[in-house]
Amino acid sequence: MATLRRKAAEGLDKIPSNEGEWRAAIQKYGLQQRTLEDLCKEGRFSASSVPKEAFLTLRCIWPEKKNVEDAMEYITDLEYFFTEDHSHDAANIIGTNLLGLDKLKNLVSIICPSKEPRLSTPPKYSGTLADNLGPFSILVNIFNQLQDKSIHTEVDVQQVGWAPQTRRHFDPMQSPIREHPQSPSRQLFESEDFDMEDVDMDDAGSPAPPLHPVVTAPVELEDEEPPRRTPTETLVTDFMVTFLGGLASLVQPHSSRPLCIANSFETTFQFGPLRNTRQQQGEVQYRARVDGSIPFSTSLSGMLREAAIFEAKRAVRKESDGSIPVLAQQSMEHIAYIWKRHESDQAWKKKKKTYHTFMVAQDHLQFHISIGTYDNKYLEYIFASNSQIVLPFQGPVPFLKIQEFGPFDIANQDGLTLFSNIMLSFILQQLEQTSAKSIFKEALR
Repeated sequence: MATLRRKAAEGLDKIPSNEGEWRAAIQKYGLQQRTLEDLCKEGRFSASSVPKEAFLTLRCIWPEKKNVEDAMEYITDLEYFFTEDHSHDAANIIGTNLLGLDKLKNLVSIICPSKEPRLSTPPKYSGTLADNLGPFSILVNIFNQLQDKSIHTEVDVQQVGWAPQTRRHFDPMQSPIREHPQSPSRQLFESEDFDMEDVDMDDAGSPAPPLHPVVTAPVELEDEEPPRRTPTETLVTDFMVTFLGGLASLVQPHSSRPLCIANSFETTFQFGPLRNTRQQQGEVQYRARVDGSIPFSTSLSGMLREAAIFEAKRAVRKESDGSIPVLAQQSMEHIAYIWKRHESDQAWKKKKKTYHTFMVAQDHLQFHISIGTYDNKYLEYIFASNSQIVLPFQGPVPFLKIQEFGPFDIANQDGLTLFSNIMLSFILQQLEQTSAKSIFKEALR
């Protein structure tokens, strides 16, 4: 029988929303004496299969999710990703259809139901998909595909950890008692991969009966290998990247190097290995794979090229227990990003400072934004305090706090427009560091 891949934080009752809930969870599972060196005590894992013990050891809390209307004010108050001036500029550009942003309104009018009775023929029934949509043209088709429920499955479908069954090749020159070799594949096959819409149809038709009985070749699944995204998750990523890339392309000048253009490159960040550990069973580390990013417009000292990271899911998350593995996985992605960001930069040791991370998660046709907040003390915990117990006897406990906003419903005019304002503000702040600043400043005069 095939073994099932472990879910992130499996067995955890609730994602801690504050220090009190985190302390209660630490005590409930008997982790008071754990240290960061014990991160892999339950075995190797990736972000999507992190044990609850490892998740709690990394001190991550998620305050109650805020409404989408609160996102802009929260982010501008940080004065980290963009300021209130950038949000005003973005609203003006969109509201006055400058720099081709009228194409965004055309997209909204097609994929979002109208609040008022139409007085003319809807755009989706006239012309072609390319009419007046510019870089957003392909989004209508992707949106329609995502609305087809036959191509996606529930987010909590069990993941199978064995390789698919293979048909043994009959070679008359070989002895019939020869053992069938094990498959070398380490690819994770989820139940969605066998849906008709997602499988390769090259071999469609009635297969010939096998010359020998089918031999199942199990493979050992290493949990530290992050699973690759499924076909439907790729479609979700395509929508997100095309949408955000379209926004960026409208406000950028012609250049030999694209700036702030979203990409769908699967990027793996690694947390660890921890240094100066006493463990003998192997390196303490894990890997996290994200689905894409928005790169910084210019390379900043001590910063990663990825200014924002993306995560895609093929179905809408369940807001009860179903959100636990989603938030746990995203926590580990934030933390792996933080490790990569600071592992070669020692500036954090010199002065007290607060840092932030920015993630866009798209669950089917809903966007979520999560903002991570941490400081020097948290960096000291993950980089220099391997032997410090997870729950100290005295003193404050540093946390990674992740504030989430959402869902921004793609099929809702207000939700999609608000999300567009936030992401355009983010892009404008990045472009302000380049010669592109003059373009949107001139347009607003």
